[in-house]
Amino acid sequence: MAKSESDARASHLAHLIELGLTPAAAQATMDIDHVMIHIRRSMQRREMGRMALRDLKLDIDVADLEILSALELCAIEGGEATVGLIAERLNVDPSRASRVVADAVEKGIVRRVASQSDARRIGLELTERGQQYATAIRTYKWRIFAEALGGWPEEDLVTFARLFQRFSGWMAEAKAKAGKG
Repeated sequence: MAKSESDARASHLAHLIELGLTPAAAQATMDIDHVMIHIRRSMQRREMGRMALRDLKLDIDVADLEILSALELCAIEGGEATVGLIAERLNVDPSRASRVVADAVEKGIVRRVASQSDARRIGLELTERGQQYATAIRTYKWRIFAEALGGWPEEDLVTFARLFQRFSGWMAEAKAKAGKG
């Protein structure tokens, strides 16, 4: 490690210790941040989705994966899927989301339906083909996870899942606290 990197790392550790963490906790926090950087980059590049599309030879693109995921989640949670939800999930403006949805409808993986809660609105749902693709992608992803985690002792895996869920909730908690303040 270069001296400037070493100095920066020591400075970051010192800052975390000043914030009240022990040296070991400060190091663990930096390690978590480092891993999160790699996860964010992978997710931004949609690496797993690209691998799934390539390996499964599906005739859709990575934007369609987000639509499949959003619609599948809505079906599970009982919410209503709309172009607005797709815009939010893809982090794009509604007009861009509308074009992406139109493309997915043209590909036969999504269909427009009348809203159950408001007849003036249009909802979205997966077609049978879309459901098949979503299932294939989910199965692919689970296989990758099973391969990656298959050698872990059960206790470690259960503990990791519990801690990961707890960790993933910190942003929502931070937003809620910020909204109250």
